[in-house]
Amino acid sequence: MNYSVDTSRIALKPIKVTFFEMYEKPKEIPSEKENVEFQLLRKPVDPDIYLHYYSEVGKEHFWLDRLVMPKNELSDLINAPNIDIYIMKVGNQSAGYVEFIVDKKFTEILYFGIMPAFIGKGLGKYALDWAINKAWSYNPQWIQLNTCELDHPHAIHNYKKRGFKETKTEIHQRKIFIS
Repeated sequence: MNYSVDTSRIALKPIKVTFFEMYEKPKEIPSEKENVEFQLLRKPVDPDIYLHYYSEVGKEHFWLDRLVMPKNELSDLINAPNIDIYIMKVGNQSAGYVEFIVDKKFTEILYFGIMPAFIGKGLGKYALDWAINKAWSYNPQWIQLNTCELDHPHAIHNYKKRGFKETKTEIHQRKIFIS
C-alpha cells in the first residue's frame, strides 16, 4: 500500500473548527444493527493499515495531516497507550472507523467516519451512537470531539441532536489539495 501524497499540491486554508463536549451519557443505548460490528485494532497497529482507513474515510473531507506525517511519527501516535482504534465492519467489509483518545478526565472521539461506499445507508448515525456509547464506557467526566467545515455537512446537526454542546469555534489553518 502506498499512501504517498504530492505535497506540492497542498496549501493551507483558514477553516472554521467547532468544538463540542458532552457531560451526560445519553439515556438511550443504541440497539445492535444486524451484520454490523466494531473490531478493536490490536497493537501494534501497522501505519499502512491505519492509513487505509484514514484515507478512505477522509478523502472527500481533506484529511491530509496523517498522510503527510512521517511513518515513524504516525506509528508512535496510533500505538500510544491512550489510543484505541475500532474498525466498523458490515459483513466482511470495512465500512468505517473510530479513533479515541482516552484521558483520565475525558474521552475524545478524535476521528470518526464512514467509507464512501457506505454513506447514505443509515450507518453514520448508528456508528456515531456506537462511538458515543463506547466513549462513555471509558468512564470519563465528559466526552469531546470537534469538526470543521470540510467534514460532512450534517456533522454539526448530528452531534447536537445527540446531546453534544458547542463550546467554541476557532479558525485553524488546514491542509487542502489545490488544483
